[in-house]
Amino acid sequence: MLNLKVEGINCGGCVSSIKKALAVAAPGTQVDVDIPGGKVKVTGNADRAKVVAAIEDAGYDVTGDAA
Repeated sequence: MLNLKVEGINCGGCVSSIKKALAVAAPGTQVDVDIPGGKVKVTGNADRAKVVAAIEDAGYDVTGDAA
């Protein structure tokens, strides 16, 4: 499981963009996005580097691990 702090998440469109990007980069995982907290939780067998790259390619900044 990955818990990431992500900058720039502010609407449902952002959530959709991140989920679509991760569906390609980390298929078979479950993605939960917390808009107010700016957190993305990825559950399942996911490669951290691929997940981070996919989120950043979608236009968001991964700033570290979320608590």
